[in-house]
Amino acid sequence: MNQETKGLALTVTTGMLAVLIAGCTAKKQPSKLETTLANMAKDVVIPIEATNLENPLPASDQVIAQGQQVYMQSCALCHGADGHGRTELGRGMYPPAMDLTSPHVQNWTDAELFWIIQNGVRLTGMPSWASSISETDTWKLAHLIHQLPRLNEQKAASARRAAEAGAKAEADLIKYGKTLYRQEGCFMCHQLNGEGGKIGPDLTTESKRGRTDDWLVGHFKEPPAYTAGSIMPPFKNLTDVQLKALTAFLQSQK
Repeated sequence: MNQETKGLALTVTTGMLAVLIAGCTAKKQPSKLETTLANMAKDVVIPIEATNLENPLPASDQVIAQGQQVYMQSCALCHGADGHGRTELGRGMYPPAMDLTSPHVQNWTDAELFWIIQNGVRLTGMPSWASSISETDTWKLAHLIHQLPRLNEQKAASARRAAEAGAKAEADLIKYGKTLYRQEGCFMCHQLNGEGGKIGPDLTTESKRGRTDDWLVGHFKEPPAYTAGSIMPPFKNLTDVQLKALTAFLQSQK
């Protein structure tokens, strides 16, 4: 698209968007047509000479980390920490702040992102940042924006691994607690799933009794202090980790 064609496209797009916006408020979601036109406006306002620029900075981890610092200070308020634009301020704009991880934005070159950040785009909520973000930092932002999908996936994968590790750790703790339950002879006084003695309360649905983990651990250490008249012996031979495991096992009984 040459400069003359681009200028014509901008005039037509701006005119159509202005007509649409004239009868709309920022209190409702823009239509697909409005969103498409707003995106087109961002495309056509970028001068051809700007697209010929090259990012002078390498896409190194250090540069991307520095770009992330700038992003969190200046961009996250509207576009969100993950770039999806799901913030109160971003959703309240008309049109809403763009999802920086979207194919539309990711298709822009570093040079195009640089121009948009430095100059802003009329009829959108995107201001010019030329007075507050240096050109060097803007190039860092360009690298960061292109890395957002990857960084988001890394963060999600890390969260999944942490959740899986936590679930495994909890499962292992419950399994150990089950062993301790048998080892310490709890079944001799308590029933569990129809098996065991009846001297103490049935522990089959212990988790539904509303007792906290701290309460149970304390009860194991000094039963009469938590249940008046309890004849249950204190489990002073068990470590805190073992008491936590026994508690986890009982709390898993539904």
